[in-house]
Amino acid sequence: YGSIIVRQPPSKDPNSHLYDYDLTTHVMLISDWLHEDAAERYPGRLAVNTGQDPESLLINGKGQFRDPNTGFMTNTPLEVFTITPRRRYRFRMINAFASVCPAQVTFEGHNLTVIATDG
Repeated sequence: YGSIIVRQPPSKDPNSHLYDYDLTTHVMLISDWLHEDAAERYPGRLAVNTGQDPESLLINGKGQFRDPNTGFMTNTPLEVFTITPRRRYRFRMINAFASVCPAQVTFEGHNLTVIATDG
């Protein structure tokens, strides 16, 4: 469970002019965090039914959850990506959701250029 990235030399990458760094630490494996077994939540249900959103999301296995009923917040770490100002970084986002749930990713205070997508 994870990523396999086959890199090519910058001279062969048509997008290499769009970033300064392509680091192995800048991969975001985003998964949904369900608080029950999938068989309990989705027994015989179609994947497009509403009400199947996850309770929270994990980035590289890290994330937090606030219980809407009690206000309890898990004391678990968040994923942190280190960057240097005025440098351009290539990030790779992998959607590993079990549910059919689109993800919207933003980087506060930074520009984002999508250079490739699949699926």
